[in-house]
Amino acid sequence: MADNIFVYLGGEQVVPEDVTHVRIDRSVKIIPREAFEGRRELLSVETHDDLEKIEEYAFNCCTSLRGIKLPGVRIVELLAFYNCYALSDVEFGDKLETIGEGVFGACRSLQKIKMPSVRDIGSHAFNGCQQLADVELPCVGTMGPGAFTGCPRLCRIAIPLKDNLFLDDYRQRYTQFDNCENLATVDLVEVEGIRKT
Repeated sequence: MADNIFVYLGGEQVVPEDVTHVRIDRSVKIIPREAFEGRRELLSVETHDDLEKIEEYAFNCCTSLRGIKLPGVRIVELLAFYNCYALSDVEFGDKLETIGEGVFGACRSLQKIKMPSVRDIGSHAFNGCQQLADVELPCVGTMGPGAFTGCPRLCRIAIPLKDNLFLDDYRQRYTQFDNCENLATVDLVEVEGIRKT
């Protein structure tokens, strides 16, 4: 990481428009709404295990951000990483519970996602992730409409074998996998760890 690192302390602290490298201070448990929104030169963010929540629009339109590790995060809210075009690598730990609506929408460089503990995925969470090819969601309980709409390279997904996984909304006309024409493999993960393809 570069020598010029901005240390983010949370609260009302204003993040410079031209920031490129950020370290989240260990005292920060929540990244607030819009904290880094529109920081188009932001390349990297160093987090820590005690970071629990990322609020709405927190990294929205950080178009140069390439990767982020979120080992302790439990909740990622609405559109938190929307339009992060360069984002190709996101790592979650085993505490993640909720991915909100549109969180990774239009993250067109994202290639693979593994969320070992996520329970709920909001509608359009990965909409328009054009490079996304492989997804692992072994514990997901619900998945909103359009969750993976417009992911033409998606060829494999691992999800639990359970009832009521896919949520419907009569106002929306999307299924979870619209325009995923290359989706060829669905691994169904059973409670005992057995997989069926």
